[in-house]
Amino acid sequence: MKKGFSVRLIACGVLVGLGFGALVVKLLVIQIRDRGRLAAYADRQLRRALRVRAKRGDILDDRGRPLAVSMDAFSLYANPREVKNPVMVSRRLSKILGLPPAKLNKKLRRRGSYVWLKRKLTPEQKDQVGALKEPGLGFVTESRRFYPKREMASSLLGFVGVDENGLAGVELARDADMKGRPGRIRIERDARGRSIHPEATVVAQSDPGADIRLTVDEVIQYIVEKELTLQLERSGARRAIGVMVEPATGRILSMATVPGYNPNTYGSYKPERWKQDAVQNIYEPGSTFKIITAAAYLDSGGKLSRSYFAENGRFPIGRSHLVLRDHKKYGWLTAEGVIVNSSNIGTYKMAMDVGASRIHRMARRFGFGSKSGIDFPGEAKGILRPVKRWSSTSLASISIGQEVGVTPLQMVMAVAAVANGGLMNRPRIVEAVEKIGFFRRRIGASRPKRVISASHAKKLGGILRKVVTHGTGVSAEVPGYGAAGKTGTAQKAEPGIRGYSKTKFITSFAGFIPYKDPRIALLVVFDEGKIRSAAWGSTIAAPAWKRIAWQTMRYLRVPPEGARVVTLRDEILPSGRQARAEKVSFGERAFRMVERVRDVLHDRPVYPRQPERVR
Repeated sequence: MKKGFSVRLIACGVLVGLGFGALVVKLLVIQIRDRGRLAAYADRQLRRALRVRAKRGDILDDRGRPLAVSMDAFSLYANPREVKNPVMVSRRLSKILGLPPAKLNKKLRRRGSYVWLKRKLTPEQKDQVGALKEPGLGFVTESRRFYPKREMASSLLGFVGVDENGLAGVELARDADMKGRPGRIRIERDARGRSIHPEATVVAQSDPGADIRLTVDEVIQYIVEKELTLQLERSGARRAIGVMVEPATGRILSMATVPGYNPNTYGSYKPERWKQDAVQNIYEPGSTFKIITAAAYLDSGGKLSRSYFAENGRFPIGRSHLVLRDHKKYGWLTAEGVIVNSSNIGTYKMAMDVGASRIHRMARRFGFGSKSGIDFPGEAKGILRPVKRWSSTSLASISIGQEVGVTPLQMVMAVAAVANGGLMNRPRIVEAVEKIGFFRRRIGASRPKRVISASHAKKLGGILRKVVTHGTGVSAEVPGYGAAGKTGTAQKAEPGIRGYSKTKFITSFAGFIPYKDPRIALLVVFDEGKIRSAAWGSTIAAPAWKRIAWQTMRYLRVPPEGARVVTLRDEILPSGRQARAEKVSFGERAFRMVERVRDVLHDRPVYPRQPERVR
C-alpha cells in the first residue's frame, strides 16, 4: 500500500516538476530569446509611427521677394474605433469639410485604428472641427503650399501635390532641394485601439527644405504679364508669351505665359494651362528666323550692299504650288534692305547663295533643334530636320521661318547672342539655393560659346537697328534708348489639314535694348489675334514689346541716351550734423535738394551754400 502510494507520489512530483520546468523554459524563451521580437510586436500594437513631411523651402525672386511659401496647416485624422456614431459625425463633418457624407461614413466604419479624413484644413475648418469635441478625431500639423501672387508667374513656378511633391515648373525641377528631410510622429493606443494621448508624440524632428532664389524679378514679371494681357484683350489672341533675358549673363528676368492659372487651385484648370509655353511648346517663328539666314549670309562672306530683285512681290518656287509673296511690291533691294523690309523673296534668294547646308549649320550653332539646357522640366528641343530630309521647297520655307519649329526661349537666346557680340550664354532661371538666409550653392553663369564673330554680330545688330528705325519694326522704337529687333508673322499650320491657314497667324517681335549697350533681350509672341483688321508682328507684337521695354528700362534705372546723370555733393545737400548746426528742418533740406537738381538740369551754376551770418 505504502509502496503504491510512493510510486504515485513520485509520478505526480515528476509531472509537476516537468510542468514547472517547461514553464521556466518558456519564460526564459520569452524573456531572453524572444524578448526583442515580442517587445517590437507589442509596440506595433500599442503605437503607430507616421511620417510627416518637412516644411518645404520657399521660392524667391532675385531680390528675395516670396513667390511661393509654405505655411503650417492641420490635417484631420480619425480612430474609427473611438467614433460612437459614424453617421452623425459624417453629416456634421460634411458641412465643414465640403466632402460627401457617404465618403466620410465609409472611412469612419473601417476596421483600422487610423484613417485620414482630410489633409491641410483651413484655420476656420480646424476651429469648427475642434468645436465639435467628437472623440476619435485628431489633428496633425503639416505644411501647406501657398502662392501669394496667384496667377503671376504661375506656369513658371508650377505647383505641388497634396504630399508636397513638386508636379510642375520650378517646383518639380528643384523638388529635391526644397522638400527637406521628413520627421516622424507616434500615436499611442490601448489594447482596443483607442488613443491614450490626444496629441501625437514627435519622434524625430523634420529638417526644412532649402529656399530657391530665381533670376526672375517680380516687378519685371508683372510688367510683362500686364502688357501681354492688355494686348491679348485688344487683339483677341488666344495666348501670349514673353521671355526676357540678360544677354551678358543668360539670366532670365521674366518668363510669362498668359492667360495663366492660380496654383493654389490648379485642379480647377485644364492641364494645357499648366504648361510653360516659352520652354515646353514650339512654334514656327516666321520672319524673326531671318536673323539666322542673315547671319549665315554674313558668315559666308556675303556683302550687305549686294542687290537682289524682289520680283515685285510674287515669286513661284519651281514647279511646286508654293508662291512666295511680300507684303509690298519691292523691286531691287540690297541684302541689308531685304532684312530691313522683311522681303520673303529677297531672303530666299540670299539663302540660295548661301546654301542649305550653311543655313542648317548656322541654325544649329544658334541652338535650334536642341535643348538649351535650362533647369526646367519638359523642355522641347524644337524641329530642325537634317538637310537630306529637306524637300525642293524647304530652303524657301525655312529661310523665312516656316517649316521649322523653335521654342520662344531658343529664339530670344539667339537675339541675345547677337546683342552680346556673338557670344551665347546658357539660359538660367535659378540664381542660388539658400538655407536659413545663407547661400548653400550659387548657380553661376556658364562659359559662353561663340556662334558668330564679333564683327558679324555688330553688322547684324546694325541691320536690326534699321529694322526699327526704317523698316517693319518702327512701332517698337523706344525714344532715348534705341531698340533693335525683328518682326515676325507666320501662318499657322491647321491641325488635321495639309498646309497653312490663310486667316490665322502667329505674330512676334524679338529684339534688344539699348542698342549701344544692350541690357535686355526680349521676345513677345501672340497666338492669333488682329488689330485694325491686321495680323502682323508690326501691329500686334511690336507695340507690346515697346511698352514692356520702356517700363523695364525705367525700372532698372537705365538712363536714356544723352541724359545727364547728376550726383549731389555733400556741400549741395547739408548732412544731418551740418543741418542740426544750422538749425535747418527736414523740409528745408528737401527743398534745397530739389532746388539744386533744378539748377543742374537747367544749366544754372551751382555754388556751395554759405552759412548765414549771425547778426
